Amino acid sequence: MDYLSSFLTSAAVALPAAVIVYLWERWRLARPGGPYARADFSGLILLIALAAAWWPHLTSNPQLTAVLFGGGLIFVIAAVADNWSRGWWLAIVGVAVVAALLSYQGVTVSVVNLPFSQNYVSLGWLGPVITVLWLVICSVLFAQAATILAVPLGVAGLAAGTLFLVCLLQPAITGPMAALMAVTICGASLPQVPFARWLSYARARAGAYTVGYLVGVTSVVGALKDTAFLVALVPLIIVGVPLFAATYSYAAELRRGWRAVVFAERRGHLHDLLLRQGYSQWQVTGLLLGGTVYLCSLVLLLVWMIEVTFVVKTVVVLAALAFGLFFLYALLRLLPRADGQESVAAGGKVRLLGMPLDPITLTDALEEAEHFLEEDHPHMIVTPDASAVVRAQRDQELREIIEQADLVAPDGAGVVLAARLLNLPVNVRCAGCDMVEQLCRAAANKRRAVYLLGGEPGVAEEAAANLQARIAGLQVAGCQHGYFTDEEEPQIVEDIRSKRPGVLLVALGIPRQEKWIKQHLEELDVPICIGVGGSLDVISGRKRRAPVWMQRAGLEWLYRTLKEPSRLPRLVALPKIVWMSIRELLRPSDTPPQSPQEGKYGQ
Repeated sequence: MDYLSSFLTSAAVALPAAVIVYLWERWRLARPGGPYARADFSGLILLIALAAAWWPHLTSNPQLTAVLFGGGLIFVIAAVADNWSRGWWLAIVGVAVVAALLSYQGVTVSVVNLPFSQNYVSLGWLGPVITVLWLVICSVLFAQAATILAVPLGVAGLAAGTLFLVCLLQPAITGPMAALMAVTICGASLPQVPFARWLSYARARAGAYTVGYLVGVTSVVGALKDTAFLVALVPLIIVGVPLFAATYSYAAELRRGWRAVVFAERRGHLHDLLLRQGYSQWQVTGLLLGGTVYLCSLVLLLVWMIEVTFVVKTVVVLAALAFGLFFLYALLRLLPRADGQESVAAGGKVRLLGMPLDPITLTDALEEAEHFLEEDHPHMIVTPDASAVVRAQRDQELREIIEQADLVAPDGAGVVLAARLLNLPVNVRCAGCDMVEQLCRAAANKRRAVYLLGGEPGVAEEAAANLQARIAGLQVAGCQHGYFTDEEEPQIVEDIRSKRPGVLLVALGIPRQEKWIKQHLEELDVPICIGVGGSLDVISGRKRRAPVWMQRAGLEWLYRTLKEPSRLPRLVALPKIVWMSIRELLRPSDTPPQSPQEGKYGQ
């Protein structure tokens, strides 16, 4: 059987049909009051494409004819059900009736290979019952994923393509009919994905019911016993009724008794929940289809391991699912959301691994700094990066300094990554170099001077000159390198105090700069004291900052390490802070979550 020509035939029909509908709907939408499609074209395109690909085989294969006729019947019934507010029951009944008729035609699960056994057991009358239930479940799961039409079409294409590969790997068990159905469903579904939003009006599910039915039938025809069902079942559960979300919502209600589970308000499915949480439709589609690719890869691995004992395959599945769930969780935390900036503005003080953190942007930090200048009494700003957070876990003095700081602004991609993993509203970093320049601008606007302390001899002076060249009206009260002795320290403190700058920039490295500021904070009597690490080296021009694209991608640490290999040991802090965040996620909490009440941003 020429599978390539069948695939090309179905794709050659589906693609131009989807493009025509897309152009038609764009034209209709451009007209005043023009609506989206008033029919579910995705189902029609799928059925027509399959009919074209299967046409040479219909007369010689009555089961294939029955499958295609059943798909058309389900589409018509579901299209009628789409026009009723509670028509879902009609679609389910239609799928069940078609499934029963298919079982009568021999399209049914008849035998099963039990675990720990090489023998196949006949299911008898239970086979048709399982087939009907399975096809209903597949159809319903696809229909529930139809909020984003690209999801059921994409999952159908990926799952069918995977099943076709399974058929090639195990041709003696699956048979040519399953391979033909899988390859043509793949060819008819995937070309429609880019045009999915134009192929059906909102909430129409006729096409999704049809797609689910066809994928379910393909897995039944394949009949790879303990493997073929995984091809369709696992991806469909993840997309249609996310197993984890559904189980969690109902399990939580069990605390109030079984009646609460039965009568509890139904929760939204995964894609609906993600859309409501601010993720874009493209992000949600990408996540769900990416999860499907991951699970289909797992299925191919299981087929490759088909001769391996059931216990080993079970361990592989459980480990892969656990890793996939964690990776999905981490990815969701890292992706930007439409409401991200609102959550930052309203987030209040949070605690990252036991350390206080102000989830603010650079603009918010500047506004707070202006208040500090107006109050004209000592304030300390700390900008911890990943190494500072990790060090604070074992350095009690540094931890107390951060606890008592007036403002703790996140600096470093590792801090933002850890915060997102822990679902804290920290979406952006306040880079040290940007913070220095903005503080200097604030001081210039308030007609206050700045004092630069730290770096190698000459660095502070060069940085001051560059800052004055960029910021009109900036006054520099003094500069001092960081290689001073304990005997010289009192004189430096007195020099700073006597010149009364508005901002003191201390570049002595973490944690020395924070401890030095805390030790002399009241004595210095400077409105804003902040540790700036290696920022003066960059501002002076002695060291180059990472390209803008690397800054935006959170890869500035990589650039600096490549330029300064001596910083390589500091990279250990990145995996450490990620590991501590994971450990925090897995640790059972003995206390209720903290309510963000501290500070300006919690009000």
